[in-house]
Amino acid sequence: MSAYIYRIDEGLQFCIKAIQDFAYSGFGGRGGKHGDIFWDNESYAIKQYLKMFAELASATLKQVADWFVWLASTLGKFNANELRRADHEVHDIVDGRYDGRIQKYQQGMSR
Repeated sequence: MSAYIYRIDEGLQFCIKAIQDFAYSGFGGRGGKHGDIFWDNESYAIKQYLKMFAELASATLKQVADWFVWLASTLGKFNANELRRADHEVHDIVDGRYDGRIQKYQQGMSR
């Protein structure tokens, strides 16, 4: 079911690719040049999709975040370090550590 949802939803594909790019970049492997945090547009998209899927599935944001990271890891074949890096940062989005960046991004979109 996850693979089907992933294939038909371009927004989810964007989120998963952002998680993969972020995870790969932390250890100099796979050509990743992402950085230490998600970009504003990525954190915004991830948070919006987490909320949407949480509402659809009657789940918590943390449960959906775990699914996003699992899906990114399964499709991207993360090693242990990449998995830990992605899990930590996606949960930072859930915990509100990106909310300021997300608000700034939203304000830029509404101008």
